[in-house]
Amino acid sequence: MTTAHTVELLDDPAAVLAVAGDLLAAEPVLSSVVSSVTHYAARTFIPGGSRPEHPMWWAVVRDPAGVVVAVSMRTMPHAPHTVWVPAMPDDAARLLARTALEHTARAGDPPLTSANGPIAAVRAFTDEVLRTTCGTVREDRPDRLWEATRIKRPDPAPSGHARQATLADLDLVSEWFAVFHAEADAQAGRPPEDEPLRIEGAPRWIEEGSVWLWDVDGEVVQLTGVRPPAFGVVRIGPVYTPAEHRGHGYARALVAEVAQRVLDAGDRVCLYTDRNNPVSNRVYAAIGFEPVLDQINLVVEPVAPPGPAPAVRQD
Repeated sequence: MTTAHTVELLDDPAAVLAVAGDLLAAEPVLSSVVSSVTHYAARTFIPGGSRPEHPMWWAVVRDPAGVVVAVSMRTMPHAPHTVWVPAMPDDAARLLARTALEHTARAGDPPLTSANGPIAAVRAFTDEVLRTTCGTVREDRPDRLWEATRIKRPDPAPSGHARQATLADLDLVSEWFAVFHAEADAQAGRPPEDEPLRIEGAPRWIEEGSVWLWDVDGEVVQLTGVRPPAFGVVRIGPVYTPAEHRGHGYARALVAEVAQRVLDAGDRVCLYTDRNNPVSNRVYAAIGFEPVLDQINLVVEPVAPPGPAPAVRQD
């Protein structure tokens, strides 16, 4: 019997679900990001077909007895291609980092500069990355995972009603997807990124029925997204209200409506907030969401190693 953790890299999402599906299903709220991403990839992945240009791999971590204890992934299509690091022992997180560094160098992937997940595991992973890459680390967006088992609808409710987006709403949905992350950072008091993240695939989201809108007399004032269920859990997000429509309770009303529909369908419902955003944390707590887990995103800022000393002229 082996006496240490092991890490196996996989690039076939169906194989990941076959090997680690039982683990993901055992804690479906905690694994909701990995599960939803992997299920979607499995639905669209064609073995032997063209590969995406961005890194796409999963890492299955086994304990000394060979039991799967964690699933990591690097599938984010845009920079910095963050690595999702779930809870695991520190030695396993350090081994994961070494394995990821070796794969990155071999595959010519962009460097490992971002990791997200529970605090202890992410710190151990990032510390190991820093051992082999000159640089410093800073904390970026701190996340909080919430779950609701009973929804408190706003009373009185704001004017308007909920409806699912259609392709007639595509321009608006695309525009709001594009600005969501930048405006969320601003609301949390963070300076704008040089290249703010954008949510891609608005047509697919709409066709899946994953975009809900709050409509007031024909004007759309709020957007709430949902991901399809994975192991019986639906994750809500993004949640976006343009600045001119904030303060009227639209987000609270639409998130409550969507969350109640999820519960009525027999699924569990969760969402993430930025811990630095007091507005969203207050809104979701008022609806009935309760904190489950705090997470961090650590960013590695590489420092180039010193080059050779300049030549000294001998005149």
